[in-house]
Amino acid sequence: MISFFARTILPMAIATVLLHPAVAAAGERAYLSKPEIENSLLGKPMLSRNLASGSLSHWEFRRDGSVEASRSGLGRAAGTWSVREDGQMCVTLMNRTGCRYWFRTEGAFANADTRSPDAIVVAEVRFE
Repeated sequence: MISFFARTILPMAIATVLLHPAVAAAGERAYLSKPEIENSLLGKPMLSRNLASGSLSHWEFRRDGSVEASRSGLGRAAGTWSVREDGQMCVTLMNRTGCRYWFRTEGAFANADTRSPDAIVVAEVRFE
C-alpha cells in the first residue's frame, strides 16, 4: 500500500524541484545540443542542487528514455525524458512535465527555462 506521503507529498516536492526556478546570476554559458546532451548526461548518476530551494536530488537519465530521481527524505520517482532538436530536455515524473535547456558553466552543468544568456538558472548539476 502506498502511503499518503508517497502519493501526495513526494509528487509535489519533485514538481517543485523541476518546475520552480531560482534567481541566480548567469555566467558564461555553452548551451548543449541534442547530441551533446545524449553524450554528456546519459547513463551517469548526478547530483542536482536546486538554486531556489537549495535542495539536493539524485538523477540518472538512461539511454532507453527512462529517468530515476530521488531526494533524501522524499523517496524515489521514475519517469521518462526526451530531447527536442533545439536541445530542450523534457522530463515527465508523476504525470508532470518540466522542460529545461542544459549548459556548461564554471566547471559544472546547469539548466534554465530558455536559451537566453540571462535566463534564470534552475539547477546546477555535478556527476557523482
